[in-house]
Amino acid sequence: MNAVTNYGEAIRFEGGRLAYIKPIGVDEARALGVIPSDITLPEDLTLYAIHAADGTTIAIMDNWASAYSAAVQNDLIPLSVH
Repeated sequence: MNAVTNYGEAIRFEGGRLAYIKPIGVDEARALGVIPSDITLPEDLTLYAIHAADGTTIAIMDNWASAYSAAVQNDLIPLSVH
């Protein structure tokens, strides 16, 4: 166990289950290889990347609520990165 333990209750945060949600731009998403170059998107569009605890990109969503929901549905603990 590597983050928090509450001895009164079994509250544990395991680093492998954390998911970081970070706003990114279209250029960064293209650099990650998740948006094909032939897809046209507004350059000022904000996307939301979900990253595993080790930094691996898991998914890109078009809004924060979807990113949060996807993390929770996959038994991950979502954290926001600003």
